[in-house]
Amino acid sequence: MHGIDEFWNREDLYNEVWSTPMRTLARRYGVSDVGLAKICRKLVIPLPGRGYWARKEAGQTVERVALAPIKENIRLRKPTRRKEAPPVQDVATEQERVQIENLEISVGEPVLKHGDLSHPLVVQARAAFKGATLDRRNLLDTPKHCLDIRVSKESLDRALRLMAGLIGKIKSEGFTVALREDSRETTVATVLDQQITFGIVERVHRVDLVVPPPGGVLERVLAYGGKPATFEPCGRLSVEIWHPWGAHPKRWADKKTQSLEERIPQIVAGFIRIALVKRDLKEKRAAEERARRQREEEMSRLRESIRAEQSRVRALRNAAASWSRAGQIRSFLAAARDSALMAGQSIEPGSPFGDWLTWAERQADRLDPLSESPTSILDRKDEVERERVGYYGYRKPEPLFRFPKPIWRME
Repeated sequence: MHGIDEFWNREDLYNEVWSTPMRTLARRYGVSDVGLAKICRKLVIPLPGRGYWARKEAGQTVERVALAPIKENIRLRKPTRRKEAPPVQDVATEQERVQIENLEISVGEPVLKHGDLSHPLVVQARAAFKGATLDRRNLLDTPKHCLDIRVSKESLDRALRLMAGLIGKIKSEGFTVALREDSRETTVATVLDQQITFGIVERVHRVDLVVPPPGGVLERVLAYGGKPATFEPCGRLSVEIWHPWGAHPKRWADKKTQSLEERIPQIVAGFIRIALVKRDLKEKRAAEERARRQREEEMSRLRESIRAEQSRVRALRNAAASWSRAGQIRSFLAAARDSALMAGQSIEPGSPFGDWLTWAERQADRLDPLSESPTSILDRKDEVERERVGYYGYRKPEPLFRFPKPIWRME
């Protein structure tokens, strides 16, 4: 059964949207402002218009758009809250923190100018794309192993310059970039001993094609399979992390006021932040694993101690039971001796009953934990191999023995 808090409350969200800026409210719920706006549209919640918050901060009177009633109750589940990245100061050393701060205030153009287009990985990529074909999104596609660059032919030179600048900046910060063979995502930056796979991608727009006049057979076929469309690269590039970690940005794209070239130092700073989170998480997992193993070892030692203690307790109970049985045997032998004497039976050594009494007393001593244990042929039982008869391996039954009655009549 799901809790009430798992679903959006339409009236509460309406009040929050009109009392808190969308970006701030979205951050509170762990979603993007665009995602929260979509949720509001699904719940038919009106949103403040452009300039609403500026006029409100200026002290002007602003009016809310009333929340209109809806016929059906819309139940919309809240998205899973994204994990917040730990603050840099909690996972970084002082030197790493200063390195990030310096990168975030650096200018990207000088970095790009120092980018080495003769770097072996860049040269290899340029050669690989010479014979490239176009995929269904009109981006270059090559079967050769090279840097992850997924752009159109027109954007290839720019993407190679960007990759050269990015590789150069990563290298100048003390890290490395290499290719790996075991994955489609081949470009790997090793930052603080953590691997980050990344690439450069060009944004593509979907463009619907002109469809035939309605009513024809072709129109019905196209309507069933979807409208025909083509894809047109738009020239906007982005650096993307293929396997994002934590709540850090996984994508840096061209902006209207800032190109990707200017953001290279900030991208490298983002790589370091991602590596710090990965390192911190690995250290926490390693600590948890050590604690788990330590706990298992403690439990193993505890189980062994418990088994040893149980064995000692069983030995004590068996010793007490053996002492009790030894006392019973001795009492029985005393009664048998008296009975034999009253019947005039000899109990001297050498007589059958006298020898039996001596043997029986030795068996009582063997049982008694307070007495020395006389030797017996039973001490050699382990030396004798078990006799097994037949296919199923039954043990040979022990010979039947019964005492005479009265017992002193034995021969």
